[in-house]
Amino acid sequence: LLAAGDRTAPGRQRTLLAIVEWSHELLPPKERVLLRRLSVFAGPFDLGLAEQVCADGGILRRAELPGLLTGLAGKSLVRHHAPGRYRLLETIKQYAAERLEEAGEAAHLRDRHLKAVCEEMERCHEAGSFDRRMPWQERFAHLTRGRALLDDSRNAVDWAVESRAPVLGLRLARAAMAVMAVRGDLGESVGWHERLLALDLSGAPADLVAVARSGLAYGLELADELGRAEELVVRGLEEQKRHPYTHWLGITYGVALTVLFRTGQSERARCYAAELEAAAGAHDDLFNLVTARIAQLNLALFHGRPDEAQRYGEEALALAGQAGHHWSLARALTHLGAVAEAAGDLETARSHHAAALPLLEDLDNRIELARCQAQIGRVAAGLRDYAAARGHIADSLALSRQTGQRRGIVRALMAVSALAHARDDLEGAVLAAAAATALRESIGQVGASGRIEELLALARARLGADRVELLWARGRRMPPEVVAGFVLDGDPGSAAPPPPVLAHDGLTAREREIAAMLARGLSNRGVAEALVISPATVARHVAIIMEKLGFDSRARIAVWAAEHEVDAERT
Repeated sequence: LLAAGDRTAPGRQRTLLAIVEWSHELLPPKERVLLRRLSVFAGPFDLGLAEQVCADGGILRRAELPGLLTGLAGKSLVRHHAPGRYRLLETIKQYAAERLEEAGEAAHLRDRHLKAVCEEMERCHEAGSFDRRMPWQERFAHLTRGRALLDDSRNAVDWAVESRAPVLGLRLARAAMAVMAVRGDLGESVGWHERLLALDLSGAPADLVAVARSGLAYGLELADELGRAEELVVRGLEEQKRHPYTHWLGITYGVALTVLFRTGQSERARCYAAELEAAAGAHDDLFNLVTARIAQLNLALFHGRPDEAQRYGEEALALAGQAGHHWSLARALTHLGAVAEAAGDLETARSHHAAALPLLEDLDNRIELARCQAQIGRVAAGLRDYAAARGHIADSLALSRQTGQRRGIVRALMAVSALAHARDDLEGAVLAAAAATALRESIGQVGASGRIEELLALARARLGADRVELLWARGRRMPPEVVAGFVLDGDPGSAAPPPPVLAHDGLTAREREIAAMLARGLSNRGVAEALVISPATVARHVAIIMEKLGFDSRARIAVWAAEHEVDAERT
């Protein structure tokens, strides 16, 4: 496209580059200056941003920019993107960027761009997140504008790293993090914070650096890197506590609480929730007071105090209504739904989750939306509304795969298990619970085991302990999407197709040894004592042997071992 063209056309029209150069040469001098300066924008921009970045009071005065921008738009070198917003086509942008380098203005314009984008993102965050005097739709418009600045924020952070400007870079990353968090998408901010924190921070304010460490922890927590997240957020929290309170400290407490809940540290979480309640309450920080109430709700629910959890949930909902932030409202509603489900009031639970759903859809918060869909699916299964349950759970899985969040997949798999259980498909329920448990363990997340133990007890009574051990071992090894597909799309009972029978050589030496002991009539405990291992380890070996040989009971293993003269002494 750049090198070839119509050979019969005039020379200036034979290549795209020639056309652009010809058009550029026809521009008045000031339009040329503006065009090359506009190349620093990665995405759409408006007149206000163009004035902040491109007008210098010398060559280009602010008052001149509207007319110059209109002139470039009239020549199709600048395109209208939306009402009041403009953009450059990529080819034009590349050409203009080369002219900017030739003019020796690139570094200066990128400095101005970094500063302008940082300040604009900070305005979007402050107005969009915490100004209670502003109606929600106006506040949401600021959050939407902040999202529209993310392409330019990427370029600006790159320049902050390249030009060694950590303060502006960290300020921008902090404000952008808040805008991205409402959408539930902080994966990109991890790279931003890692690169910025690697710079020389000796001249950076300590509280700004502390917030950055907490911001990195926030992104890591969402990416299921709980070990690194805990270390960073605790450090960032202790550093921020040495400075006057800001809402960023409250947000850091919220991240710390999430990490502690996920790693089973409920006592530390209780202490942090009390600290957050006191600090946010003293500073009338309703957004973070909602977070404190939700944390207290979770603790009460975990310790079996449903009435207390209900009270905290109602307080969270009232505070969220005062704050007027739809994300807070949605969080309070979904947690109240969890309380109602725990109390067995499934209709109320579904009502709360259904009220949160459109709020999260408007925010385009796919992580929280995936959680809400899984919760509605589980509740719908309990109400025997299987078609609705399947649709919600499938949507939850799809959203979690899009965001790459494994804990969302864990939550959806548990909902799959609940649906299978409700349909009396105990094999599918065990498979899904096993897959969820394996994935949860792989990310270091602690989960309540009560529901799973109840399911396994029922399954053992109905299917037999050996069959359940086999299903559990199989589910732990199967890919989550395969398990979900079997249970959601297959007929009850078809979730675990029998594997092919393997030859004798398919067993390891230890597995042949255990098979021989079963043939001699030893129980799992007897095998464990003979081999000096735990009964649970024996049970896992037995399940694997059944999987490999295609059997569904210990008795069949014993018969097979006897028929094949498997000798424990020889192994």
